[in-house]
Amino acid sequence: MSNPASFIFYGIFALILVGMYLGIRRGWGQPGFVAAAGIVGSVISMLLMSIAQGNAVLHAVVVGLVVGGLFSGVTLAIAWYFHTRDTQARAIQTGENSQ
Repeated sequence: MSNPASFIFYGIFALILVGMYLGIRRGWGQPGFVAAAGIVGSVISMLLMSIAQGNAVLHAVVVGLVVGGLFSGVTLAIAWYFHTRDTQARAIQTGENSQ
C-alpha cells in the first residue's frame, strides 16, 4: 500500500466498519438499512482500494466482495450478538424491577 489513495480508502473502510458496528449496537437506524449500507460501503471501499493499488478490475472486484463482505459479516455478527445480549439484559432488569 504505497499509494496515498490506498490509505484513504482503507481509512474509509475502517470508518464504515466502526459506523456499522455502532449503528447496530446503539440503534441509530433500522438494522437492515445499517447492515446493507455498511456492506455496500465496505465492498466499494475495498474495491477502490484495490484499484488504487494498481490491481486489475476483476481482481479488485473479487477483493472487494470477499474482503469487504467478510469483514462486514464478522462486524455485523459481533454487533448483533452484543446488541441482542444488551436487549435481553435490559428485559431481565425491567422484569425484576416490576415485581
